[in-house]
Amino acid sequence: MALEGDLSEFPLTDIIQLVDLSKKTGGVSIQGLRGGQHFDGWLYFRDGKIVGAEMAGHAPLDAVYTFFTLSSGPFQFHDDRTLSQPTITVSNEVIIMEGIMRQDEWAQIHENVPSLTLVPRLVPNPATGNSEINLEAEEWRILTMVNGKNTIGQIAQRSGLGELRTCEIIAQLLQSGLIENREMAPGEALAPEFERIASGLLGTNAAAALHEAYKRAGVFDTSNATSDQMLAVVEYFQVGATRLVGADRASHAADELRARMHEVLG
Repeated sequence: MALEGDLSEFPLTDIIQLVDLSKKTGGVSIQGLRGGQHFDGWLYFRDGKIVGAEMAGHAPLDAVYTFFTLSSGPFQFHDDRTLSQPTITVSNEVIIMEGIMRQDEWAQIHENVPSLTLVPRLVPNPATGNSEINLEAEEWRILTMVNGKNTIGQIAQRSGLGELRTCEIIAQLLQSGLIENREMAPGEALAPEFERIASGLLGTNAAAALHEAYKRAGVFDTSNATSDQMLAVVEYFQVGATRLVGADRASHAADELRARMHEVLG
């Protein structure tokens, strides 16, 4: 079954309905974007029904609903990729209804929380007037994790509340004036993405290759690196990676690094 394309032109709802109609078994690889953040994962089908999903840091059902919130990115169906044991028993119809609701919720949240890579911090002197600050237990839990260092994504993972609920609370705290988003330097925002992409290409050799690239680019503290310095890191990384995996694979990884720079920095 030749099913591939981009989520911007072929949304997840259509993918599910087409696989369901054809009663196919296999997996759909998805590499999507939401607010500048990159998500990779798999959606599994058996006889057209969703039976599982995989995404780092997500439970199977949460992974499925996260796929619904992605605005773009390539996908491809693989009939040789199957799941031995089902991890999802909810019907396709229920998943689609809930997924569409998640889409609408994320669209509203996106105005205040455009990316999970943002780093919120406490406002030193919040303008609350004479009113008392009344927060629910979950809101206090999130507020205690806001320290100007944790990204919203890290807070969501550590809180155990999930991305959607965490972002809802973050949006409420931003609107109430208790917290604000801290502007991140290019290097601080990009370094984790560079590590992820490099690890996918070089595995255990990624750290050494990146260290050498940072050194040659004159970057000794990624938290203060400029966009020009991080671009130089990409060039030096491509040179080093070419020696390890060849020119084609190194060039592909460098292109992905540049693409992530464009997505994160705009």
